[in-house]
This record gives sequence, structure tokens and C-alpha cells, in this order.
Amino acid sequence: MVLDKKISVLEAMDVYLPDVDGVINCVNNYSVNLSDKTSLTVMCPKNRKDYKDEFPYKVVRCKSIYLPVLNQYYGLPQQDAQFKKQIMSGNYDIIHVHSPFGMAKYALSVAKKKNIPIVATFHSNMRQIFESIFKSKSFSDSLCQNLGKLYNKFDEVFVCSPQVEEQLRSYGYTKKVTYLPFGTDFEKCEQVEEFSELANREFGIANRELVFIYVGRVMKLKRIDFILDALKIVKEKNIKFKFFVVGKGAELASLKKYAKKLGFSDDEVIFTGFLPREQFPLLFSRADLLLFPSIYDNFGLVKVEGASYETAGVFIKDSCAGCDISHGVNGFISDNDVESFAATITDAVKDYDKLKNIGKNAKDTLYISWKDCTDKLLGEYKRIIEEHKNRSEISDEKLKKTKKVKTNDNT
Repeated sequence: MVLDKKISVLEAMDVYLPDVDGVINCVNNYSVNLSDKTSLTVMCPKNRKDYKDEFPYKVVRCKSIYLPVLNQYYGLPQQDAQFKKQIMSGNYDIIHVHSPFGMAKYALSVAKKKNIPIVATFHSNMRQIFESIFKSKSFSDSLCQNLGKLYNKFDEVFVCSPQVEEQLRSYGYTKKVTYLPFGTDFEKCEQVEEFSELANREFGIANRELVFIYVGRVMKLKRIDFILDALKIVKEKNIKFKFFVVGKGAELASLKKYAKKLGFSDDEVIFTGFLPREQFPLLFSRADLLLFPSIYDNFGLVKVEGASYETAGVFIKDSCAGCDISHGVNGFISDNDVESFAATITDAVKDYDKLKNIGKNAKDTLYISWKDCTDKLLGEYKRIIEEHKNRSEISDEKLKKTKKVKTNDNT
């Protein structure tokens, strides 16, 4: 049975806008596209005092603490009585959790009190994060098992691929998973050549000059140093290029120094820092290859963004970010070492026409809009709400029968 009414959804995040990362991007795009189809609220932490929410959906913020190591504000929902009162006054049909920490635990308590279904999306490879922080595999494994116990408290969990499901299962998760894709707010571009010419003028690029690009947070887990090591080998083969690192983060200063140490000039490796999103189409259209060797990302939204502009990517074999990539068809797959990554780049750029055709295949096979992703999500919400309602009715009926039997026994 499909629900006909406009459902009420509560999304939960431990960090949120104006801080930016892939998960925040995902939640905001879900929320924007759900705002006219549902009654939607996002509960998240307060950010800097001068920031004002201007969204087409409702945002309820709780007390927070600033974490310098992440350069983000982290929510403290249990310590905010006014926030809890506001959340509990709402009538929700389902809760959707996107981060597995304090807000997740609070969301579980809300779902229990209100007797409504609660689901989660498994976004990030926390094992990689834990190992980078604590430098202990055994301790990191223990933390992951604790997260597995947390995820087992949800009605079900959404993942984007079989590889990510396998990762979640390794945490000890035993319940149902549902596959849901991630998309982009960019439309399929039909003006790639025009945007490429604009990029040439805007960023000082010569015609037919090779352009590589990385887009995302500048952090150690993204392995930008790995890219630089590979490009040093490419440069030694007398292949000329420009490599644009688009984004900001804690590693920006150290990576600039590392690029200099490897002998790159400012004209070869360009750290753009933050760029307005409206400039992304120019660089994506102009780029010959997206370089994304991350084994941390469970998807990598930039893969779909690049595909929107016919830019194929180079990914690591068996990585979650490389799922849906067929080598030499809609992208490129490299072994997880610098020499292999360099060789893959070198082979990819040998045939310009073939490379451009692979980029077009990426657009044809990888592209999906956030609107289409959200329509799929909304269908799953309605299914889960209906299943929860049916289970509750069965439980109520069993309880009534049990009470009736006890009453008859007593008489």
C-alpha cells in the first residue's frame, strides 16, 4: 500500500552547512528535492553566530562544539533542553540518520519514544578515519564493531553499492540493506566545448594542453600526495600538463610545500583553494582526467559531477569510489600503487579521441541527478513507513489477544 499523504521526515546530522563535505552535500540535496514533496526538518548543530539558515526546508539546530582537527562544528543534542523540546513537539513519520555519533543516538531515542521507523545511510569508511587518528588497527576494529551495534538498532540501512554493503557487514551489521544511488545537482552538459574555451581564458590554459583535476576536501585520506607522486613520474616521461587541486582543507599548506619539493612549478600544480560552485563546470569541462585515488570514500560524488561534463576519472582497483567503472570504457582503474597510477594516467592520455569517447561514456553510464535519487529515496521512505505501521498493528493485535486470554484465565 502506497501512502497518499504528504509524509513528515526528520533528517539527522552531526555536522552541517555552512561546513561542507560529501555527506553534507548529500543531505542538503536530498532535503532540497524533498522539500516540496514532504514536510522536512533537518536537525543539526549550531554553526558560527553570523550564519543564518536560508533553506526551502526547516532546520532545527542544537548546541555544538567546534572541533579544530575537523574544522567543523559538532552537535551536542543531549545537552540542549530547548532543542529536545522542539524536536519532540514535531510529528514525524520517519527519521533518517546520516552520521553515526551523538545525533544518531539521540535520533534513536526520539524514534523509540514516538514509535516511528528510523533508517540510516552508511556514508563513510570510518575504519580508515579511526586508523588515521588512533594508529591502531585493533582499536579501530573495536570502534567499528561498536558502530556495527549502533547500525543494528536502525530498521534498515541504505548503501550505494555491494562493496559498501560488504564494508558495513564487516562492522557486524546483520539487518537489511537497500541500495540507493548518489547523484549531482549539475545537469548533463551539452556545452562542453564552449565551457572548455571559457576555462582556457579564465584559468590561463592553452588549447589542447593536458589538464588533470582533483575536486574535494584537501585532507590526508584523499591521498593528494599520492597523486603528486604519480604525476612526478608522468612529468619525467616528458608529458606536460596542468593539475588543478580544487578545494580547501587542513593539508593545503603542507601539500603546497610537497609539490615544490617534488619540483613542480606553480604553473604545473595549481591549488585553487575554494572556488564558487558556478566555476566547477568550466574546469570539469576542460579537464582531461579526474584523479581520485581515494580508498576512504564510499562513493565520491565528484565521480558523477565529472561525468556530467564528460570527464572520465582514474580510480583505485576494488575501491568503493571505483564502483561502476569499467576500465577503458567509462573510466580507468589502477592498482593501488604510485607507479601503476602513473602508468594508467600515461596510457589514458595517449589517444586523445579515445579519451574523449570514454568521457562521453562516463556521462551516459554514471550520470544521475539528485532529483532522481530523491524520488527513489522517497519511495523507500513510504515503503518503510507502511511496513512499520503493519508491524505495529500486528503487535497491537497480539497484545490484545494476550490480554484477552489472561482475562479469561482470571475469570
